[in-house]
Amino acid sequence: MKQLCDILDAKNIQYNWYVIGNAFTQEVYDDIYGLFKENPKVHFLGYKQNVYPYIKQMNYVALLTDREACNLVLTEALILGIPSIVTNFEGVEKQIRDKENGIVLEMTNDNKNYERRVNDILSLHSKLKENIMQKDYSKEDIILIWKEWLNT
Repeated sequence: MKQLCDILDAKNIQYNWYVIGNAFTQEVYDDIYGLFKENPKVHFLGYKQNVYPYIKQMNYVALLTDREACNLVLTEALILGIPSIVTNFEGVEKQIRDKENGIVLEMTNDNKNYERRVNDILSLHSKLKENIMQKDYSKEDIILIWKEWLNT
C-alpha cells in the first residue's frame, strides 16, 4: 500500500484511499496508521456494518494481503461492478483475473513492478469495469464460484 501511494504521489495522481474494517490486530493497525497518519489522502474509517455504500463509490477495491481466508470483500466488489486490486494470495484467482476484472499484483518489493502496475490501474479501469458489467455477477454466480472454490 505504501509503495502504491508513493508512486501515485510521485506522479501527482489524485486519489483517496479508504481503510475500512477492523480485521487487523492492534499491532498491525498501529503500524499501518503510523505509516499514513500524515497522509491526508489515506482515511481510516474503522468498522462499517454495511460497506456497500462505500464500495459503490470507489474506483477500485484493494485487498493487499498475503493470505485471506474468506475474500468476501472481493465478492461484494464484483456484485457492485467495482474492479479490485489484489495481491496474488492463494485462492484469489478463483474470483479475480488479472486485466480482466481486476489487477493482480505480485507480492514483491520491486518498485518497477509496482510502477508498471500503477500504469495498468490507471489505463485499464474502464475496460475492467466494462468486463465486470458484461459478466453481470449475480449472487447466484458468486455462490457457484464459492461452491467450486470450496470443493477444490
